[in-house]
Amino acid sequence: MVSVGFFRRLAFLTAFFAYLQIALGGVVRVTGSGLGCPDWPLCHGRPYPAADIHSIIEYSHRSVGTITGVLLIGTVALAWVVFRQRRPLVAWLATASLVAIAAEGALGGVVVANELASWLVLVHLGLAMIILGFLIATAVMSLPASTGASDPSFRRLAAVATALTYGLLLTGSTVVASSADEACRAWPLCASGFAFDFAGANAFTMLHRGAVLVIGAVLVYTLIQALRHPATKAAALATLVVLGLQVAVGAGAAVTGAALFNGLHVAMATLVWAGMLSIALVTLPRADRRPALSRLAVDKRPA
Repeated sequence: MVSVGFFRRLAFLTAFFAYLQIALGGVVRVTGSGLGCPDWPLCHGRPYPAADIHSIIEYSHRSVGTITGVLLIGTVALAWVVFRQRRPLVAWLATASLVAIAAEGALGGVVVANELASWLVLVHLGLAMIILGFLIATAVMSLPASTGASDPSFRRLAAVATALTYGLLLTGSTVVASSADEACRAWPLCASGFAFDFAGANAFTMLHRGAVLVIGAVLVYTLIQALRHPATKAAALATLVVLGLQVAVGAGAAVTGAALFNGLHVAMATLVWAGMLSIALVTLPRADRRPALSRLAVDKRPA
């Protein structure tokens, strides 16, 4: 019989590999390795990469994706075994991630076939974040029973901040998809660093940086509030640190265009998303269903 503890470890491991795949996807993008394997699912017609750095990077991304897929199948299967009666939501969240990753795999082939069309790359990243979100939700909602946050306003604030974080990620992806990051080599604005520029692709840069300013303030406020709640304090502190580093890395990426900064930018942005989502999920109540016989006994108690 599979224990609940084993399932929780598997669920968090699967979420970690999903994060790793997204981070490697960022490396693929910033190194220009997206066509390192121009065919799919093979690589130059072979089941292994050529002796080329771009092929190796792209193939590594695909390999981690395969491992993630195997772990995901195991997570879904065990979710139904362990939580089908106890907490069905966990099983349905795991199943949703499987459906989403199947769509992501199909979309990955379309992206390659269309030679990295910008709008497809944007959808690809957005769906990847949703998959990670389902997996994090599966892991968090499998944790021991809890009443969640007692303050409904904080619960709503955490949910809104999480949705805004996802939107912020998409605005950042539009900057790369439109190649606006190549046109604006300054920070915090364009030109000398203090000039608004809405010409051409730079409009996407202005949109993203404006979103960073407004949404970033909401995130900081939410995280400060989360520090006051014991259940979310650790995640809030870690996310607050990552958010600060993310701003610094974003500035470095804007000014230098270095692949290291760009790769870290994607990886850390994903961590912020994971942190905000985890906080929002922890505020929700988690409870096991009472066994049917117990419910029946309660219902038949004398008045």
